[in-house]
Amino acid sequence: MENQLAKSTEERTFQYQDSLPSLPVPSLEESLNKYLAAVKPFANKEEYKRTEEIVQNFKKGIGEKLHQKLLERAKGKRNWLEEWWLNVAYLDVRIPSQLNVNFAGPSAHTEHYWPPKENTQLERGSLVLWFNLSYWQLLRKEKIPVHKVGNTPLDMNQFRMLFSTCKVPGITRDSIKNYFKTESEGHSSSHIAVLCRGRIFVFDMLHEGSLITPPEILR
Repeated sequence: MENQLAKSTEERTFQYQDSLPSLPVPSLEESLNKYLAAVKPFANKEEYKRTEEIVQNFKKGIGEKLHQKLLERAKGKRNWLEEWWLNVAYLDVRIPSQLNVNFAGPSAHTEHYWPPKENTQLERGSLVLWFNLSYWQLLRKEKIPVHKVGNTPLDMNQFRMLFSTCKVPGITRDSIKNYFKTESEGHSSSHIAVLCRGRIFVFDMLHEGSLITPPEILR
């Protein structure tokens, strides 16, 4: 896995983070045109005409004032949208995270040579854990290649949220706690938590600095 993913020993996963440009604010005209384009397939002629009128009134009225406030917000933030999106899409949601807001993480595609079979959950779970932690090691060593469009690097910050991260419940809004660190940044937790029949078991996935094997995880 390491040989396949770490094509370049010169680039590190997070090395461009501080040099990335801030998220630009689209013009008011561009945002309104995108809104109209999104509405059009779902509206009849009368509804769309009325929507156009509302958009024009918004543009001539409070729209410009709100757009100026957005520009002011963007001056002090690398990403003016991130906090709003995180809150509305994930942290303010008052429904169970499982199924509704759930992320399984990287895992092996084994179906083609290990078809589903009864009573193999522990074996499969052990292997999936091993693949996940192998990916965690690559992130810790910053050997996951930087995602790019052409030669332009993209933001890799969300990869930090894959591990050592939890969502802490709140009354009206949850919060996120993240403890992941690369090897150059310091120690990062290496244990996993297993829930079984209402009980929680915790054990470390490293032994003398090395990742334990799938059979060891299974045992």
